[in-house]
Amino acid sequence: MRNLNGFRVVLLLIPPLFLLLPVGVITLVLERITNTLILAQTQRDWRSGSYDITVYGPTSTGSNDFTNKDLTLRIDNAPTLAILGICILVYIVSAIGVFGIWELRRVEGTSRHQRVWTWLIFVSNLIMIGASAGVLGYASSVQSNAKEWQRYEDVGNGEQEFTRETWACQIDKFYSDQSWAGTACGTAKATRYMLIPMAVSSALVLVSLWILVRDRGGLKWLIGGKGRYGGFQNVYELRPTSPGAQRIAPVMPQYAPQPAYWPAQPIYQWQPHQVQPWPQQIYQQAPQPPMLPVQQPPTKSTEQVVFR
Repeated sequence: MRNLNGFRVVLLLIPPLFLLLPVGVITLVLERITNTLILAQTQRDWRSGSYDITVYGPTSTGSNDFTNKDLTLRIDNAPTLAILGICILVYIVSAIGVFGIWELRRVEGTSRHQRVWTWLIFVSNLIMIGASAGVLGYASSVQSNAKEWQRYEDVGNGEQEFTRETWACQIDKFYSDQSWAGTACGTAKATRYMLIPMAVSSALVLVSLWILVRDRGGLKWLIGGKGRYGGFQNVYELRPTSPGAQRIAPVMPQYAPQPAYWPAQPIYQWQPHQVQPWPQQIYQQAPQPPMLPVQQPPTKSTEQVVFR
């Protein structure tokens, strides 16, 4: 049978790695597209630092007189900055989720180390869900409370400050010939509504985390209780790691030998086998001649006797 642990780890990594992180990247890209589309149609006033745009349309409601009108875009950047902050938070939370789930993919390990990763993933994703919902509510509130144009006479009347989404959508509504405004309005709305899949992805990360926590004993293990041993799941519990903790092992029944109840065993007597010795053959050898000492040939002495 094939080992499915690798496939299980991939499934657990889908929410933080393949859902939450891409959603954050897409949100940032959409926000940058909206900003680029609006700034590409404006001119910068270097004295005041404002952005001016020229639109072409009727001078008043029901009028057939068309003229160019200059608008000064005073942009409320607070919702945009909040969304950019959420995107940065997404990258941090996604990294914590990926590394944490990778560390928790096996039950074996130090309980304290695994609990730290578990709490990091849990708290960070709770913050992610709350921050996404809060920024979505804030941006939607700013969008709905903006005093939008009701007629052509309201265009450019007074010092109007709107978000990028409000500017783009109002220009698209009153000046349909500005084709860029419709695209910018759509991307701005998509940027704001991408906060919903962010919160959903973080909730799915918590589902993956709960699967890993359940393998270790559930909430009892998470708050410091005993966990399950990976080799014998649901049978043996891990030894507590806190100092001074005592581990109570189950008492196994002791069975004392009871020879009185053993049946008597028959006694078998084995007769030794009769061994028949094999006759040994005597080998005779011929008499050997006596060995004579080897005579060395006389050597010529180099010394000579001198008679005086």
